Amino acid sequence: MQRKNTQDTQSRPRKQDAQKTSDTRTPQDLFADNTDSVEESDGFRLWDEILKAIVAAMPEQLFPLFKEIYGKEYPKGTSIVVLGTEMSSAWEGRDIPPSSTLMDIALLVANRDYYHLECQMKNSREMVVRMFAYDVRYAVTHTKMQDRVTGEITLYFPRSLVIYPDKNSALPDHLRCRLVFQDGSEHIYQIPAVRVQTYSMQEIREKRLTVFLPYVLLRLKPKVRALTENRAGMTEKMLEKELTSLTREVILILKEELEQGTIGEWEYGNYTALFRKAARRVLAKHPNLYREVERMTEPLIRLPSQIYKDTLKQHAVEMSDLERQNTDLERQNTDLERQNKENRAEIARLQALVDELSTGSAAQTPNLIR
Repeated sequence: MQRKNTQDTQSRPRKQDAQKTSDTRTPQDLFADNTDSVEESDGFRLWDEILKAIVAAMPEQLFPLFKEIYGKEYPKGTSIVVLGTEMSSAWEGRDIPPSSTLMDIALLVANRDYYHLECQMKNSREMVVRMFAYDVRYAVTHTKMQDRVTGEITLYFPRSLVIYPDKNSALPDHLRCRLVFQDGSEHIYQIPAVRVQTYSMQEIREKRLTVFLPYVLLRLKPKVRALTENRAGMTEKMLEKELTSLTREVILILKEELEQGTIGEWEYGNYTALFRKAARRVLAKHPNLYREVERMTEPLIRLPSQIYKDTLKQHAVEMSDLERQNTDLERQNTDLERQNKENRAEIARLQALVDELSTGSAAQTPNLIR
């Protein structure tokens, strides 16, 4: 068996796989749903949800990351399809009901390149095994090819990577697993481990890795913990100075990206909203510090995504009021029509009575004259 890195293999998509999932909501709806769930997330799930919210609302923001890790560049406007992440537990066919195995993010870019992303907080030795299992199922579902002449089947693995938002010095640059097959041949399965906290703010700015910005507050966690536990001489004033400096850097990077046109106001506002959600979690025990982040980012959060959401809510309220008024008017109109019908019937009855009396009176008049 040929020994080569599966991750260096060019994925070959099948046209029938380039389909969106059955979710018919708009990216705006998905982003709103995801950011709401971020508010309610506990533990490590928050950081997964932040990445999913970015992918749902503004997937092109992953392009600089793909360039950084795999050297792949895509022009603005390149097609991106978010694929289903529920994988079948059997290989026999697509009609097999899906299992409960869920990947974080599966994408098809430019109708040819497949990607698989996972977000992981802890350094687990089993993560590479999970990734291999995911990628096998991914390949069976999306990239399986069969030679028309020989009938030989080929599986093309996606370009996979694991994003580690938190600081972890024990992490390697790649997750590796040695595969030994029944014929004795070996293959090294390896995928990149993206360690967000190893990137300086300068590197994030230069490489346009804006997708990392919601995670940069995690680098303050040790000092936040020291303040919470009242140790290492940490004071709220000391931490506030670092916090405001980091927040200011984030805002400057976003403004620079906005001015250069690499992001729009929509992305600008979304990143700010996610940064605030991250701050709410990291600074959960220090409301004064969180309010400082809120104060610094307040001008940004009324940008398109929030305005869009608020406008929809306002329109929904107005429509509800109008519908209620219309229902009331229809009910009143129905009552008036019924009353009008009853009145017409009463008028007709009275008119018939008058006509009857008039006819009877006319018939008796000659007798009275005689």
